[in-house]
Amino acid sequence: MGDEQNSLDHEFANYTTCHGAARIANAKNKPHMALWTLIFLAAFGLCTWQIVDRFNNYFAYRTGTEINVQLESELTFPAVTICDFNRIRGSGVTENDLAYLGALYQIAALVSDPVALRNLSESIDWDAFNASAGLVEDFPGFVRRNGFVLDNVTLAECSWRGSRCYAENFTHVFTEYGNCWTFNSEKNSPLRQTSPGAGNGLKLILDIQTHEYTEDPFIGNLEYGLVFQVHDQYEPPRPELVGTAVAPGSHTYASTFQTHVKNQQAPWGQCDPRKDQNFLKYFDKYTLAGCLLECRAEIVVRACNCRPLYYPGDVDYCTALELTTCALPTLATFLSETNEFDFCGCTVPCEYTSYSSQVSYAGYPSLKAAEFYETTFNYSRGYMSTNVVLLDVYYHELRSTSWEQFKAVEESGLISDVGGQLGFFIGCSVITLWEFLEYLALKFSAFFLFSSKPSSKTATKDGVKVDNAMVFENTAAGDAEKTEITELSTIRTTSNGEKSAVLEMT
Repeated sequence: MGDEQNSLDHEFANYTTCHGAARIANAKNKPHMALWTLIFLAAFGLCTWQIVDRFNNYFAYRTGTEINVQLESELTFPAVTICDFNRIRGSGVTENDLAYLGALYQIAALVSDPVALRNLSESIDWDAFNASAGLVEDFPGFVRRNGFVLDNVTLAECSWRGSRCYAENFTHVFTEYGNCWTFNSEKNSPLRQTSPGAGNGLKLILDIQTHEYTEDPFIGNLEYGLVFQVHDQYEPPRPELVGTAVAPGSHTYASTFQTHVKNQQAPWGQCDPRKDQNFLKYFDKYTLAGCLLECRAEIVVRACNCRPLYYPGDVDYCTALELTTCALPTLATFLSETNEFDFCGCTVPCEYTSYSSQVSYAGYPSLKAAEFYETTFNYSRGYMSTNVVLLDVYYHELRSTSWEQFKAVEESGLISDVGGQLGFFIGCSVITLWEFLEYLALKFSAFFLFSSKPSSKTATKDGVKVDNAMVFENTAAGDAEKTEITELSTIRTTSNGEKSAVLEMT
């Protein structure tokens, strides 16, 4: 058994494609064998170190980003949402309404603890303000009627690619600025720009009517003007976070850029492929903004049993009192104590389109333009400097940029790295692996074959087989034996001269 096992070892060392094994097995002397053994072990150690390094590099989950810029014949135009810094117009409300709102906002600003704020609000006689029923009972309807209005008066001029557009081409949406209006909000058939440059996109002249402003300087907005946001049609607008301010008395050029983003899923990236178009309850497509809005709405609904007018859902809207005494403090506490991304489980989408704008300004209007507008719209130069906004939103180039995140090390790259290290240091390949498996199979089969061989005698036709030896004997027995030994067999001679041969099987 031992000789056969040694024979297998020697045979494997000679025929394997792994370098160095044959040199060790066929070494002429012990120093020669020791030298090649050291060389092989050194190469094997370096190979192991490099393979471990390649695996560590793979499991670091590093990524790269490929950026492609593509010129297009036309580009999908983004949705453009426009809001006013003034949330409530003075002409539509009474002094009692303004006092009621002012008191609500002031106590909310003074008391940060939701429980203390609720106790304080319950101690106030709100009926004494004698506010209008629409404000007290239907706050969203009140804001809709008395907030920023886009009509033929405030929208002095509108053009899309040189053609006339109207207030009817804008869609109303609630945000934290109150009433906002979105141009090109249609998801299924958005407008497309076919020529680059200012004047070939959306051009607006708006009258913000600063005499209608009611913002309290202590608790409201200090600015006057507009806020706009360019965004994808599937993304809910959040101008309070990513909007761009526009001041009256200037021509604002908003050069827009379109970017397609494709992210890797975890653990290489942060996107979750399970969040498809049906993941969000109130939005058609998963977006980070939509996910956060739904999560915030759920938190407020659990605490107040109502939702702010700018949050999605099917629960009733909060009244002005519920908004300032429960919803806003609850949300503020949540944001100050919790990471909303981790709590809500909101991740970046795997694929989405984003828009950004590069804004520049020019003096407006010129003397000739002021004379024209004074004749056409009855705007004086002084009135235009504080009330009229000229906004140009357009693509300055018809090009789209794509940002695609990719794995720095793919699975095929890991296999190539490991195979390269094995081949370079010790000459191993996939064939070597199968050679080694074959060697192990032969090794184990030989071991089990010899260990399971029975030691009992087995009768044959002409003799008896004992432990791998065949004994040919005469039927006569009982006499003393004399043994002769030859090189090939053992001869046993009985007293009557008959001989039997025992052939040793090795």
